[in-house]
Amino acid sequence: MKKIVIAGGTGFIGSYLSKRFKEIGYQVLIVSRLPGHVSWKPVDLVEALDGAELVINLVGKSINCRHTVNNRQEIIDSRLNSTIWLGNAVLACPRPPKLWINASAAGIYKPSIKEAMTEDSTDFADDFLASVIQKWEKTFFGFKLSDIRQIALRTSVVLGKNGGALKPLATLSRFGLGGKQGSGEQMFSWIHIEDYFRILLFLMENEPIHGIINCTSPEPLKNADFMHLVRKALRIPIGIPAPEFAIKLASKLIDTEPGLILNSSNVVPKRLLEGGFKFVYPDAEKGIENLLK
Repeated sequence: MKKIVIAGGTGFIGSYLSKRFKEIGYQVLIVSRLPGHVSWKPVDLVEALDGAELVINLVGKSINCRHTVNNRQEIIDSRLNSTIWLGNAVLACPRPPKLWINASAAGIYKPSIKEAMTEDSTDFADDFLASVIQKWEKTFFGFKLSDIRQIALRTSVVLGKNGGALKPLATLSRFGLGGKQGSGEQMFSWIHIEDYFRILLFLMENEPIHGIINCTSPEPLKNADFMHLVRKALRIPIGIPAPEFAIKLASKLIDTEPGLILNSSNVVPKRLLEGGFKFVYPDAEKGIENLLK
């Protein structure tokens, strides 16, 4: 049985990927600190990775928190350390994995409304999260693995039924609070979790592909339009908007950063489209209806 290894596979995305890979016949090993999973001990990592078709690293403290000094250090350390541990284990494998995919994030790109960011874009944001992503990718590609494909997956907001950003937004909409957030003009880049899984399969099958890949739908949209589609799927006619000052105030109460909502993310998957990948959910209306119906 072919083997897939998911580091940090206990969360919203990892659990879905584990289920889907098992459904199509793969053995799935999860690396975590939980009992019954592969531990982070070097000897255990090497044994798990040896002969794998794919290892994907999803490890990283959630950025959905207040970016205090301690939280910033945890956000950085969790990403860099897991990448280093996996890289060292890959180097020690007698039969290294064919493909190593490291999670990255679309937040590396500068906030933009009119200009869509592709993998060719080198105009990065100048905030904390973009600096973390740059260090993360530098650490990942710092491992010179001539016989192993490496892909950094710059992922936008992942939408799914059992977690991620859609659930709280749907809850707000059900209480009549699903209006635009801030100006509503900021762009929202997203990816349906099933397309995320299918992108992994596509990358496994297409051996020439390596390097940076934007993992996002081809049709980002304005925040106001996205919230309208959420309300439409839930058959809720109105939604009270949340002005910028209210979001900044509320973010302090729920321990998160307002920029996660207010910053514009306009990112498109140029390399996937050029490679022939076909999205099942290219547009937000279809994707949201699938997840909220």
